[in-house]
Amino acid sequence: MLKISRLTDYGLLATVYLSRHRGQVVAAREIAEFYHLPIPMVTKVLKALNQGGLIHSHRGIGGGYSFDDDANRVTLGDLIEVLEGPWDLVECETTDPAGHAVCAIRVACPSRRFMFGINRAIKGAFEQVTLDDLAHGIMPVTVVDKRKLEARPEEASR
Repeated sequence: MLKISRLTDYGLLATVYLSRHRGQVVAAREIAEFYHLPIPMVTKVLKALNQGGLIHSHRGIGGGYSFDDDANRVTLGDLIEVLEGPWDLVECETTDPAGHAVCAIRVACPSRRFMFGINRAIKGAFEQVTLDDLAHGIMPVTVVDKRKLEARPEEASR
């Protein structure tokens, strides 16, 4: 089952907090206290986000972390990739560091074609949600089922 780890969940919360305080240096303790999270876990995800280049660390007195980028340019997919590493829904789409397929039956697999499409659709949905969307609690219209937004003919005539 596809499930985001607790570490990634904390990383999303920390990044949202930093994006809401864009350009300000924020201590890990402040983020942990705001969300009532364990400081060691928050520190761990902040280090990972810094190493992934999504946030910046500031050392010394008054140090902490900051988000200085445009929140519309960072996607949920970017955040998950930094926090979870490269991921695919199915192994047939996963490659090793040399670029070779991990799955031994990839060529003969009858469901590969379908799983490829599903994998791309899910990853594409994560790429449509920006950090700004997360910070403002907005679901992009392109991710929402547009058929549900359209009024049914019988409802429109009422």
